[in-house]
Amino acid sequence: MTERGVAAVVVRNTASHDARVLRCARTLRSLGYETVVLAVTSERERARHSLLQGVPVLRVTPRTPLAGLAARLRRGRGEAGGDRAPAGAGAPGGRAAPTPVARAYRLLRTLSYYRQAIAAIRRLQPRIVHCNDYNTMWIGVGARLLAGSAVVYDSHELWPDRNGRSEPRWWLLACEALFVRVADCSLATSPGHAAEIGRRHRVAPPRVIRNIAEQPPRNGTDAGWGDSREQPGWDGHLTIAYAGAVTTHRGLEQAIAALAQAPDLTLRTVGPGDERYVGVLRELAVRHGVEGRILLSPPVRPERVVTELRHAAAGAALIQPACLSYALSLPNKLFEYIAAGLPVLAADVPVIAEFVQSNGVGLVVGAGDTAAIARAMTEIVEPARNRELREAVGEAASRLSWEREAERLKLAYREAARRAGAAR
Repeated sequence: MTERGVAAVVVRNTASHDARVLRCARTLRSLGYETVVLAVTSERERARHSLLQGVPVLRVTPRTPLAGLAARLRRGRGEAGGDRAPAGAGAPGGRAAPTPVARAYRLLRTLSYYRQAIAAIRRLQPRIVHCNDYNTMWIGVGARLLAGSAVVYDSHELWPDRNGRSEPRWWLLACEALFVRVADCSLATSPGHAAEIGRRHRVAPPRVIRNIAEQPPRNGTDAGWGDSREQPGWDGHLTIAYAGAVTTHRGLEQAIAALAQAPDLTLRTVGPGDERYVGVLRELAVRHGVEGRILLSPPVRPERVVTELRHAAAGAALIQPACLSYALSLPNKLFEYIAAGLPVLAADVPVIAEFVQSNGVGLVVGAGDTAAIARAMTEIVEPARNRELREAVGEAASRLSWEREAERLKLAYREAARRAGAAR
């Protein structure tokens, strides 16, 4: 064990494709902590123990007695899968509102997760616990009470106002108000989120730690967007790339519809997607006659995302203002596009639009205006315009670095540890 002791980074996903979680874990390790990521298993990631970017990952597996019923319901509908929520669980992709069985399933599975994660915290006895989002913060409360840990609450979203929320908003707001007061330090990924959390809970706004992507080393194969014409299966079209979760309200429906009016372009997504929603997108592409010009690629490791994007002509951030969390977001994909040297085609939502316009790194269009999106797609790949925007992207990339952001994060960790020590 190191002199500083153990630090735990808690997240309720597998952590395999969560760039922010892994960056934070590496930052804690650079401060001398023996760092562990506490995550969960999934149908695709069943390993209880693994090593990601040199950081040990411990995964728990939430269980519920209703898992068998859920499996029988899925088999009755001709679906496959493991220990997932039954129909109507409110997952991305347009599912129905939760049924009583789905709500009971979700509650029991969440309680199982809390029980196992808190048991892991008791074994680890961490000096500091970094909780990623609302759905891990009860683990932070347990860590404070049972292990005397310093607690960092990292709000990636406005959880009471997020996409696909199924819990009562009043309950989420009450818990969020508690969490920002229990935490020794609060973080946010967007200045819009930080300001809103501070305003509505009458606390100091969380410290903003942006999801700035690292620049991977270039090699001889990273020649730029001109090579996208030569990629197999792309039929000679230039590529608009999308990085991130393939889910509702990310502008993917609008981008696919716009392709019908931008015949020289192709759309490629890189990221995980709900199977039902992916099916919806494929049907939409057929309806618009562009099924040969979309490629829905699986996720890649966080350290590979920027390299995967480099052959595109531009990156899409067409977030729809379907909820306050999206409207005020500053998503990871913006910084991945800039690290890849891509101009950004962005939706006219407050924080994203301000970032793109103030840095001159792309074009901003109405989030729901398909015709405008098609025109902007055509403009952003036009060679002279593309070169002009790429110059601004290069300048922005020189000012943005995770190393600088990590220094702010280290300060937050030091302050949290100091406050927790003073409170003991």
